[in-house]
Amino acid sequence: MRHIGKSNKKPTAAQLATRQKMAAVIKFLRPALPFVNVGFELEVLGTDKNPHNAAVSYNVKNAMQGSYPDISLNYSKVLLSKGSLEPAIDPGATLTGTLLELTWQVAADMDWGIKNDRAMLFIYCPELDKAVYVWSGSRRSTGKDEIELPLNYVDKELQVYIAFKADNGKSMSNSVWVGLVAFN
Repeated sequence: MRHIGKSNKKPTAAQLATRQKMAAVIKFLRPALPFVNVGFELEVLGTDKNPHNAAVSYNVKNAMQGSYPDISLNYSKVLLSKGSLEPAIDPGATLTGTLLELTWQVAADMDWGIKNDRAMLFIYCPELDKAVYVWSGSRRSTGKDEIELPLNYVDKELQVYIAFKADNGKSMSNSVWVGLVAFN
């Protein structure tokens, strides 16, 4: 007798590849769930989708590399937020002790409407499978923000992202991968 959702057939290579992609994305997004729920909230507004599923769908389609059985996440292509606001321009990160400072370019002729956007910072530690984040950081016009990292992040590689959310909460930028940051 067959049970619902169970198959006695051996999975195809395509099915195994899809499962591996889903597993990689879901593992990465698990500690990012609160951030993603904010980051994709406006993207799914007015639909029957939820932010987490929208993030999974986007990243499975756009942020994977390799072929089965060596499929992995391409951190530089991951999106943790999605929207129409201007993203961070030329972001960078500097680590001093456990203080991570993120910077971005502030144009002299920046549109008044985006000066008060708030930075959203996301730092993921693959080795620990944990993340720290800030939902409402510095204003875009300051060109920098910082976050104190937990001590257990010391000597680990970190994947760093930044996004902006409008001060009124009605629009969001795509997140931008700042890069891989490692303790020296």
